[in-house]
Amino acid sequence: MSKKTSDGENKYFNEALRDFTFDVACGAAIRHLTELGYSAEKIASRLDYPVPIEKIRAYMDRYKDKSAEDKTNTEGRYEMVREYDEYGRSSFRRVKIK
Repeated sequence: MSKKTSDGENKYFNEALRDFTFDVACGAAIRHLTELGYSAEKIASRLDYPVPIEKIRAYMDRYKDKSAEDKTNTEGRYEMVREYDEYGRSSFRRVKIK
């Protein structure tokens, strides 16, 4: 028995799939070149496949906003700390950042 899906669900799924494939195809390259200080035009010229500059700019803006938010929001962030017991065995412990 197949269940019919609404147009809203299909639209949401298609947008999520499109964003996922874009991120897999060129998201890492755009993030890396953004961190190096490249402009959207320079990034577009460095990619081996055509991506509209407007799409690169939008992706860069979202990435910069998320990076800034992550740096300022330490509430609920954790880091891993390596500890050693009396026999020299190491283990990791998650510690909340203050």
